[in-house]
Amino acid sequence: MTKSPTKLSQVALSYLLLIAAAPSHVQPASQSALDKGLWEGICKATAELNKVPGTMTHELTQILQKAKTMRRGELKAQIFGLRHAGTELAKRAAVMAAYFGRRHNQMLATLETKDIEKAIDAAAKAAYLQGRIDDPLHLLAAVDNTNNLCLSTTGATGNKPAKTPGKLGDVDCPLSAPSAKNKAAELSGITEAGFTMLKTDVTSGNAKQVASGAKKCNLLSSVNTQGFGETEAAISTHHEILGGYITIKNTNTEIDVTAHNKAHTVESGKHESWTAAHAAIMVSPKHTTTPYINETGEIHSRSDMTKVLQAVYSAKPPITQTDLENKVIEIFQGKEAKKLQDYEDAVNQVTIPAGIAGLETDQTLAAVNDEDKLIAIRAFYEQQVSAAYGKMVATISEASNKQTATAPADCGKKLKKVDCKESDGCKWNSTDKSEGEFCKPKGEDEQKAQGAGTGDGAAGEQKKEDKCTGKKKDDCKDGCKWEGKECKDSSILATKKFALSVVSAAFVALLF
Repeated sequence: MTKSPTKLSQVALSYLLLIAAAPSHVQPASQSALDKGLWEGICKATAELNKVPGTMTHELTQILQKAKTMRRGELKAQIFGLRHAGTELAKRAAVMAAYFGRRHNQMLATLETKDIEKAIDAAAKAAYLQGRIDDPLHLLAAVDNTNNLCLSTTGATGNKPAKTPGKLGDVDCPLSAPSAKNKAAELSGITEAGFTMLKTDVTSGNAKQVASGAKKCNLLSSVNTQGFGETEAAISTHHEILGGYITIKNTNTEIDVTAHNKAHTVESGKHESWTAAHAAIMVSPKHTTTPYINETGEIHSRSDMTKVLQAVYSAKPPITQTDLENKVIEIFQGKEAKKLQDYEDAVNQVTIPAGIAGLETDQTLAAVNDEDKLIAIRAFYEQQVSAAYGKMVATISEASNKQTATAPADCGKKLKKVDCKESDGCKWNSTDKSEGEFCKPKGEDEQKAQGAGTGDGAAGEQKKEDKCTGKKKDDCKDGCKWEGKECKDSSILATKKFALSVVSAAFVALLF
């Protein structure tokens, strides 16, 4: 007779049966498909990297536009100065032309020596990393049949994500070469914090690969039988794919994935292409940084303006900060930033007549931004100023020579005492005759006497110049005139006024 099993034996047997029947938690093996959140993060990363060359084009273009703005500012200041030659406004324009010229040269120098290379480096490293990612990702995305799946959408039993132009499933995933023409303005997913689009949790269960199921991805395993190995693991050590983001093991264990906050950092020998791309992008040129941004603050506090003023007005020792501030106030009639806006408004309102530089109609300087036209306008006014200056010099010289040559002869032609006036620089040399050749230039006898004593007419000329000096206001007569606080020779004053009138007349046509 068979003995009945004991109660303890029955409990043990039941426990074993329950274990056998219950579906245990299946850890992902090396052949499991990639988790949806993981590969979507990879797609977002490659989509962002695809923008980098276009972003660099955008930044360089913006920088060049800012440099061109400085160049136009320089040319317009020069035109404004020529239009106001000989006035205080011309001084202001000269300083502004030097300021804009310095800013323009500084931008181009930074671009030439640093930022072009940085932009190309960022684009190259980003394109290289994208290529490292796209090639294996393109292969993984193609796997899908009854028993094979590498990119999961609903676990190990679903289908691969649909591939449409520029997308994989529902996320951007271009899987194509980048273009410098795609001028993206901002890289929102690549920041100082790293590649922010990557999946944050890659350590919990099934975070990297889905639980084992009917469909497998032998491309993620190097072991034999259920991997791409034959008789043994195909690789002797672990191997990186996707630029080092994923590491395939040489054992039948799940893949390693780089943490989202580590891909951009230096970890010896790991994910180096990610680190290099991130570093290059972070130092790439930006048009919103120095020296491309506008200076702000009071005029004398602006770095480039200070350097211009030091260069133009400094002596030895260098101009002090107080003197610099005073010079700014003198030139701009104040030191506030608004004074620069007032200057710009005045420049913009200048009208350039039709015909100059091929303009079909009258145009304000604000409306003329073609550099070639601005250069032509500047050349036109340079010629006008040069011609006016030449005419002015010739006119003054001619008038001066005529005054010197005709003054004595005019006195000699006056044959009547009534016409021989001291106010004309003449003197009647007869006490009893009212007609005859007695009208002589004033001071002629004195000059002859002085000349006989010294051998030249220097003393006589000096006497003529000094005859009014020291006289009181009531005594300032006979060829003298009270000017301000002193008595001066009226003939000298007349000559000066004449010269000034010639200068003014020479520029009137140009300025107005």
